Amino acid sequence: MNIGKKIKHIAPHLIGWGALFLAIALQNDLSEWEFEDYYSIIGIFSFIALATYINLYLLIPRYLFLKKYKHYASFVSLLVLATALLIAFWLSELDRIDWFSRFIASIINVVFVLLMTSGAKFLFEYLQKIIKLKEIENKQLKAELNLLKAQVNPHFLFNTLNNLYGLITQNNNQKAAEIIFKLADLMRYLLESSKADKVSLNTEIQFLEDYLSLEKIRLSNNNAIKFEVSGIDSDFFIAPLLFIPLVENTFKHGLNTISTDSFAHFFLSVQGNDLFFEAVNSVGKSFEISERVGIGLENLRKRLHLIYPDKHELDIEQTTHQFKVILHIQL
Repeated sequence: MNIGKKIKHIAPHLIGWGALFLAIALQNDLSEWEFEDYYSIIGIFSFIALATYINLYLLIPRYLFLKKYKHYASFVSLLVLATALLIAFWLSELDRIDWFSRFIASIINVVFVLLMTSGAKFLFEYLQKIIKLKEIENKQLKAELNLLKAQVNPHFLFNTLNNLYGLITQNNNQKAAEIIFKLADLMRYLLESSKADKVSLNTEIQFLEDYLSLEKIRLSNNNAIKFEVSGIDSDFFIAPLLFIPLVENTFKHGLNTISTDSFAHFFLSVQGNDLFFEAVNSVGKSFEISERVGIGLENLRKRLHLIYPDKHELDIEQTTHQFKVILHIQL
């Protein structure tokens, strides 16, 4: 145990005994005290301190914390009586106060100190337990978030590599080369953002724009892809990779599966401390909402629940010709 930890451990004890001595001093005129007075108070403090630490570090952990209430009651009663007897005998040598009265007063004082110190120990143990549980909870949440975040990368990479494979098999080397170049930038961002809890909203927007430009290279009907941004007067920080699952879904269930009239439109706006992201895409006649519930969207729901509890809404709207997902986050 280093010096800092030792001081942190000892300080509450010194403060407690100092407060007790101060309370006694305020009730007496120390200028009138003689040697016997200091001698007696030192003895009282010594006996009470011994009883206190026997109770705190032996009886409570061994019996009370283990719910051996009868054993604890027996031993603490013996401890109180023994301490009161020692104090009464100690003081009987120094003054002429009735021994039995001194014994009863000593019992009351010892019980009072033991109750106060036991209460302080229970409060300390309770707070320590809360802190430990919070640390465990935070570690579990962080581990789960890291796992969910890590799942985004392979999912995104799989889709992009699948697109790249299609271009190579079509001997479209120019487009394949452009995709590889942009893919390198996107993967670099994925690696960097995976290490961060929050990223700049502007960099996240740039990531989406790069991803969409990559999709435009792959698709012939690239005019059907639109991304509009508004209300970003200053930079904000958000959890990374929240929007990419919604963007990917529009291509998986929209542009990749429907006719040349298909489209995918994205809107991102900030209004005060509220962020809105909307993804709208065309759908086929056979499309069902259950088809949308995949790894990406389920992953997003879990991340939002962990990162923005009670501060987000994820709404899905479907009509005959289009599918819309609206994400609202309170920054």
